[in-house]
This record gives sequence, structure tokens and C-alpha cells, in this order.
Amino acid sequence: MPKTVAILTSEPPNMPGGVEHVVRELATGLEARGYEALVLHRENAAPPWLRHPKSRLARGLADFLLSWYLGRRLLSFADHDLAAVITNGPIGWYVPRINGNSVSKIHMYHGTYRGQADAIRPFITYKGYLKLKWWDSMVLEKACGAGKQILCNSDQTREEVERFFGHHAVTTWPPLDTSHFTPLGQASCRRILGLPEGNPVGLFVGSTQPTKGFPMVQTLIRSLPNIRWLLALRGSIPDDLAGNHQVHIVPNAGYDMLPTLYNAANFAVFPSAYESFGYALTEALACGTPVIAAPGGASRSFLHQPPLDSLLIEDAADVDAYIAATCKVLSDPPRYRESVVRNARPRIVETMALENWWPRFLEVARL
Repeated sequence: MPKTVAILTSEPPNMPGGVEHVVRELATGLEARGYEALVLHRENAAPPWLRHPKSRLARGLADFLLSWYLGRRLLSFADHDLAAVITNGPIGWYVPRINGNSVSKIHMYHGTYRGQADAIRPFITYKGYLKLKWWDSMVLEKACGAGKQILCNSDQTREEVERFFGHHAVTTWPPLDTSHFTPLGQASCRRILGLPEGNPVGLFVGSTQPTKGFPMVQTLIRSLPNIRWLLALRGSIPDDLAGNHQVHIVPNAGYDMLPTLYNAANFAVFPSAYESFGYALTEALACGTPVIAAPGGASRSFLHQPPLDSLLIEDAADVDAYIAATCKVLSDPPRYRESVVRNARPRIVETMALENWWPRFLEVARL
């Protein structure tokens, strides 16, 4: 019987999102390496009333209660040969004692709610800010990492965990299939999407939430009328984009479509108010596409060499800086793309490519 690694997380791994992507890669990779991956989440291990809580009290305590139910559900697998329990984010303050001290306990931080709360303060209520900063972060998130081996998705997250919670942590980065996200011919990608080959193309991948910086994208669309925009959007689509000849919308783009989108663009823009890592940003860079981005876990790490450092916008609300950076890229697209391929992509391959990430993760996690 193979050893089991249990992964406790909030949402099902087939949902969109960076945490869910990591959980999918973990489960797939562990099973390929001879382990049984047991993924417990709200849909398969919590009571029905907690899967989609309706009362205000239940919503406020959702992560606290979910951690309890996931831990209790884990007890039913005590007869399995558990090698490790991996918990994520605000999930994991309660992990029951199983098989004495032989089970490794690992917690993965994908950012901190405290760092996020300060960054998105203009977009949320004061009560929401206090809950996010103190209850969700300084109580739940801090408790989840206590007494565990702690892994972080970026140096930014590691620094927040050590500064806010006092936990020692290690940056392992998240895994990325760099054979899937790889440079492709721009002309062929544009033909697939039905885009003209001669026009400059900008790309945004993400949701329309203000915290993801979509209002900045809308401002750039209005300010730069000569650019054709590819918008790979999750969720609702703003009405003001309907019928805009500058915009080509790809709703809920699938995994297989993403490399085509990245390679069709001259640049991608990521103006998030808070980004502990930034999966879409690293996917774009792995495809050789220059990115213009606000500071975040990935952008600070992979945009530090010239000329790419000029594409890191220190003030996420600085419209003029985004416009200036866009003009820089479009003044010499081959130069910037070549710099991404020569400088940023090798660093991504070194830290995130599956063949490099897995040996490092298994060593750090002691599996």
C-alpha cells in the first residue's frame, strides 16, 4: 500500500486560482512519484451548510470551522500510511495527531491576508479590513503555521510570514510546466485568434475585480487607442467593453489556450494592488512575453534586470508610468522579448520548472 500525503485546502482543486493550481500539481506529482494524494476541501469533507454558508456568522467563521471539519475528516484515514499533511493559507490550525510524531506537517503560505488587507484597504469596508487583517491573518493564518515546516510561494510571502507571524519559512516557489508555457510563433498565434498581424497587441489575464487592477486596464484601453487588447477574463464582463473594436475578449480561457494568448501579445499588463506571487505573470514570461506589472512576489523577482526593470511600476495607480512603460516595449518589441527569453525565462525554469521544482520540494518537505 503506497504512503499517503494528505492535502487540506479551502476549495476543490479544479477551481481556477493560484492555490488550486498548486494543489493540482501537488496531487498529480505525488501520485506520479508513488504516493497516494488525498485532497480534502469544503466540497468533499465539510457539512452541506458550510460548503456555501449563508448566515453572516457562518461566513465570518468559515475558514475556522472548515479547518476543524477537515481535521476531523482526516481522522477517518488514520489507518492509511500517512507520510505528511500539507495545509494551505488559512486552513490547517487543527491537524489531529496521527501515528505519533512520524507524520510530517507542512504549511504552505500563498501570501498573507495582513499584507493583502493593507494593500486593498481602499476597496473594502473598515470592518472587512479589520477582519481580514486581525482575525483571518493574525489569528487563523498565524495559527496554521505554528509547529510546522513552512513553505512560501515567493520571497515576498516569506518576508511577510516572518515579519507578521514570527515563523521561520523557506521559499520554494510554485511549480510551473515550462514545456507548456513556452515561446511560440507570434504570427501563428494571432492567426489562431483571428487577430491582425501588424497591430500592437496588449494582454490582460485575470478577473475584473478592482484589486486585480482592472480599472487600470480600462484606463489604458481608453488612453492607447492604437493598441488591440486581448482580455482573458474570469467572471463578469463589464458592459462598457461590449462592441469595443479595440478589445478581443476571451472569457474563462482554458489551460490549453493560455500559451496562444500570451504569445500573440507584444506585452501583458498586471496592475494588481496585491500579488503575493502572480501565476499569470510567470506564465507570460515563460512564453517570452514582456510584462508591465505592479510590485508583487513574481514581478520583483523576475523583473530586476534591465531593460525589464523599467517595466516594474512601483505605484500601482500611476497611469502615466503604465503608459510610458507600454511605449517603451512597443518602441522595440523584439528587444524586450529577447530580454525576457534570455534573462527572465531561465530564472523561471530554474525555480519553477517541474523537473527542477520537484526534487527541491521533496527535499525541503522531507518526503
